[in-house]
Amino acid sequence: MLPAFRQRLLSTQSQLVKASAPYLPLLTPSSPAPYPLPTSSAGVERRRLDDMHYGIAGYLKGLTYAPIRNPSQILELGSGTGAWASDAAATYPGAHVVAADMSPLPESLAVPPNMTYKQMNFLEPFPFRPETFDVVHMRFVMIHLPNPDSYISRLAALLRPGGWLLLEDVNHTLLDAKRPVGPGVQALYRGYYEHMRRQGVDPGVGARLKTMLQTSKKFSEVNETVIPCYMNPKSTENPELQNLGEILKYSIDGVYVGIMEKVGPIGGITPEILRGWRREVNDPVRDLRIDMHLTWSKKHEIP
Repeated sequence: MLPAFRQRLLSTQSQLVKASAPYLPLLTPSSPAPYPLPTSSAGVERRRLDDMHYGIAGYLKGLTYAPIRNPSQILELGSGTGAWASDAAATYPGAHVVAADMSPLPESLAVPPNMTYKQMNFLEPFPFRPETFDVVHMRFVMIHLPNPDSYISRLAALLRPGGWLLLEDVNHTLLDAKRPVGPGVQALYRGYYEHMRRQGVDPGVGARLKTMLQTSKKFSEVNETVIPCYMNPKSTENPELQNLGEILKYSIDGVYVGIMEKVGPIGGITPEILRGWRREVNDPVRDLRIDMHLTWSKKHEIP
C-alpha cells in the first residue's frame, strides 16, 4: 500500500463511525435513472458511499486482494463518489483509471491527473473496445442489474488476457447465528425483496458471484473471500470487522430509507417497518450479520 493512500485511509477510518449520524435522514430523490437510491452527488449519499469504501479498504488493508502488477488501464464501473477510482489512481500512478457511472462525480472531488470520468448506462453496450483494461472493478452494482449472469461475459470481454475482474457484492439477507431473525427483520425483507423482484434484480447476487464466474469459463482462476459484517460490534473482536459492520448497518439503513422516500409505499417499506428492523439490528443479544462477497478473477491468458 502506498504511504499516501495508507495515510488517507487511516485518517478517514478514524472518523467513519463517530461521524455517522445514528440513522441517515430521509433522502431526496435526485435522478430519474433506474436506480432505487439517490445519486452519489447528494451529500448524505456521498458520505454513505465513502464510508463503505474506506471501511472495506481498512479491512483489506488496500484496494483488493488481487496480485495486480503494473496495470496500464483500469476501469471502475459504478464509480459513485470516485473514492475507489481515485485511490486506484494514487496506488497505480502509471495507470490510466476510468471512473464510469450514470451520475457525475462530485464537483468537490480532487480528480487525479491519471483519472478520467465516463458517464454511461450499464444497460446499454459498453463504449469501450474489447481487451482494453488490465483491471475492471465493480462494487455493489450487480445487485441492481437485471439478469446479472449475462454481464460476466461482457465484463470479461473488456479485459486483456491475464487481466483481473474484481466483483464485489452482498448477499442481502440478515443471518443470526443464535436464533431465527425476528418479525421486524422479516417484515422489512418481505417488502424489500418484493421491491427488488419488481425491479427484476437479485438481492442475493453476492452469494452467487463465485459460481457465476466459474460457470462462465472465462477465467483461469476465481477467488473469493466472504466478510461477515456484524450488526452488533460485540459479535467479533476484530476492530476492522467491528468498524465495517457499523458502517454497513448505517449504510443499509440509508438504502431502506432511500427506497421508502423514492418509491413510497410501493417499495414495501414503511416507517413502522423500518423502526422494527432498527430495534432488532440494535438488539445486543442478537448476533445478526450480512455477508459481503469479494471476488477477484484472472482472465485466461492467450494460449
